[in-house]
Amino acid sequence: MVIKKILIIFILLMLCSAFAAAQDEDADAQADHQNYYIDRTGAEPRFIQRLVWEESDFVSHYIVTVEKQVGTTYIRAVREVTEENFAEISLTPGDYRYRVEVYDLFDELSYTTRWREFEVILAVQPTLTSYNPRAFYLDEDTEWEITLRGRNLIPRSEFYLVQDARRIYPISRELEDDTVRLLFSGASLIPGSYDIYVVNPGGLDSSIGKFTIANRKPFDLNIALVYAPIIPLYGYLFNEFIFNGAPQFAPFPGDYYLMAAGTKISFIPIKRTWGNLGIDLSGSAAMLEQEDESFTTNTLFINAHAGIIIQKYFFNKKFSINASIGAGLTWLKDFYYDYGEDNTSVKTTVYYPSAVGGLSFCIFVSKRIYINFGADFVQMITSPEDGEMPGFVRPFAGVGIQL
Repeated sequence: MVIKKILIIFILLMLCSAFAAAQDEDADAQADHQNYYIDRTGAEPRFIQRLVWEESDFVSHYIVTVEKQVGTTYIRAVREVTEENFAEISLTPGDYRYRVEVYDLFDELSYTTRWREFEVILAVQPTLTSYNPRAFYLDEDTEWEITLRGRNLIPRSEFYLVQDARRIYPISRELEDDTVRLLFSGASLIPGSYDIYVVNPGGLDSSIGKFTIANRKPFDLNIALVYAPIIPLYGYLFNEFIFNGAPQFAPFPGDYYLMAAGTKISFIPIKRTWGNLGIDLSGSAAMLEQEDESFTTNTLFINAHAGIIIQKYFFNKKFSINASIGAGLTWLKDFYYDYGEDNTSVKTTVYYPSAVGGLSFCIFVSKRIYINFGADFVQMITSPEDGEMPGFVRPFAGVGIQL
């Protein structure tokens, strides 16, 4: 029985010796992971530093020694015995070092880690007292800057806007005394109600609010009256074509048709700093007429389309670029041939589906009045039996109002 106990003791000693060198290295590696938490149960918050090291096998306890640097020497600040692989202590600001003594199951010193240095930084409670402005308006503002005033705002303070789980951080800041100016990127701003937070090193924080990100107007309604002539590009309506093996004259082979007018309406309910999104409505009417040696053709050429529009403002919202795409109808109303001497074909109205894409520009001469100009391309969709499907450009220019 005695021999058996001696054998067990010998095995334990061998195992402890084998682990000693590795454990010293592991403990050193873990020394950088110094955590802390704040005890708020008292009248003043108290910081608890948590020193953690690698847990060893066959250990009865650890002794942690913490020394504080005073000038060129160190004095003991804490010496604590623990059976866990961590120690929770509360230290004042300053430069420190610590080491861990590891004791085996026989309460004999197995090994001692080397000294590891760390710093305890003074944590101060920040306080926010005021802020300006109270809101960002995405459809009016062009600069996104908040000025904060408070106490204990330091270079290492962290500032951000908070709404539930969403945080918006500034792209830059300028701190002077207890005033800080936060500059935000417009692309990061999302409508909502936010709190303004500041967090100092150590986790002490403060908030103030509410700060609102919104649109001054829930939507924009833009209405413009425009001059919109027709410039034919291709297709059987505008170019000579082959029908049943024989060439046919196009009803309207002119290079342009100037008797025209139209309207452009856009409803913009989605407004962001990256751009606005909405519904685009457009309509136009033009008189197409062509005189030949033996006949005259005439029709009212009407277009009506609906689609989506994306809008982006520039130059302090004095100029915008608008891109749209949509679909609708193009029709020839009261189309007829006049051969003279009261010989006129029956007037007919023909409807065709069509697609439209356009690019336009707005120059605001006042807050509500703007000049609108651009061009649309329209592709008519016709039966293959009729020949090549017609396509044309509709440039436009006019004046609009924003409601």
